[in-house]
Amino acid sequence: MNFPVKKAGGFAVLGILLLLRAGRAPACPSGPPSSAPTAAGRAEVWYLGHCGYGVRTSDHLLVFDYQERRDGQRPKSRPDQPSLAAGWIAPEEIKGLKVRVFVSHAHADHYDPIILTWKEAVPDIAYYFGWKATDDPSDHVLAGPRAELASDGLEIATINSHHSDVPEVAWLVKVDGLVIYHNGDCQPADPVAEHDHLRKRTDVIDLAFVQPVYEEGQKYAVQNSDLFTRFRVKAAFPMHVRAGDARYLDFQKAVQAKFPGLLLRVPMRMGQKFVYANGRIEE
Repeated sequence: MNFPVKKAGGFAVLGILLLLRAGRAPACPSGPPSSAPTAAGRAEVWYLGHCGYGVRTSDHLLVFDYQERRDGQRPKSRPDQPSLAAGWIAPEEIKGLKVRVFVSHAHADHYDPIILTWKEAVPDIAYYFGWKATDDPSDHVLAGPRAELASDGLEIATINSHHSDVPEVAWLVKVDGLVIYHNGDCQPADPVAEHDHLRKRTDVIDLAFVQPVYEEGQKYAVQNSDLFTRFRVKAAFPMHVRAGDARYLDFQKAVQAKFPGLLLRVPMRMGQKFVYANGRIEE
């Protein structure tokens, strides 16, 4: 089949058509978040390394488990131009947004005190911790067990575990027409009971950030399978390795073989941006 090539913007259009003809869609642009609200139920998602993700909704920017130390076992280095598109939070870039920062537990690959400096540049910012991380009374502590909070347009529920000597939570956040789940390292003794607890609040999860474990019998694999069975997860992203790692790709292949309808996207580079709309990832 021959594809027609429009004259206007010929080279750009031709490039896109060649990608489509080869069976590959052009990547989503990785630009900064717009200060103008996007549609409810739509999200822009940036990979910020390791377990860090940024999610721009219609009225908020949510940041989960951000740190500037490493991506997997690879040390992170500050980019020449820090930005979400480079997988790095630059406070000046996000200062006009409602920023909500979530930290699941105190391990250094999930929590970086640098996040507390963002309040100097970002007027509308709030922090949510799974333990008492600071003495600031304005910070929200959801140590649980099974803590809940409704605050400023967000509905938050947690489940809990105690892993490697620290308390941990997984986050379920309802915001701007979306339901977002971020597991952190949470590994409850009875994931079925904890998921049943969360199902009282929703049976649909738009975006799920999970451990890339799929081997039969492994605790996180059992936990993931129960999550994908018990909830209608529309899109999922792995975390805890580095961008483009073979383990991410193996996890994607194994999970999609077991759950054919699940959209699971693997970040291939720092700052990669995904756009979620109408229940799917836009290419």
